[in-house]
Amino acid sequence: MAAASMDECPICRAGRPQDVIAELGGTWVTLPPLTPLPGYVCVVAKSHVREPFELAEAERRAFWDDVDRVAAVIAASLHPKKLNYEIHGNVLPHLHVHVFPRWPGDRFEGRPIDPREARPRTEEDRAATVQALKSLGSV
Repeated sequence: MAAASMDECPICRAGRPQDVIAELGGTWVTLPPLTPLPGYVCVVAKSHVREPFELAEAERRAFWDDVDRVAAVIAASLHPKKLNYEIHGNVLPHLHVHVFPRWPGDRFEGRPIDPREARPRTEEDRAATVQALKSLGSV
């Protein structure tokens, strides 16, 4: 599959993704207004690639370190049962990782998360997620 050019990428055309709540060394962290689950964030690479292996070694380390940092603060602050990670690039041709906190009895229990079932984020969820991300120092 041929990589989409930066001109075809809505993130690159805009200069950054929508709904950025934090900027880290190799990524932006977004907090979309629609969410499948409370605490959901998306970590977006600053470099235009579709696959992690396409990043230069230092960029790849920075990307994964940022994903780990975000996941760790979400886990420590919000206390989900588990975190799920999904990497895509087929619809949006720019490397990004969805970080989904999983909760006992959440509406996707026993099945995959369906992003088409996103709902408006509550103010309580937004405030708690922003507070968790503040420990990253760039919110």
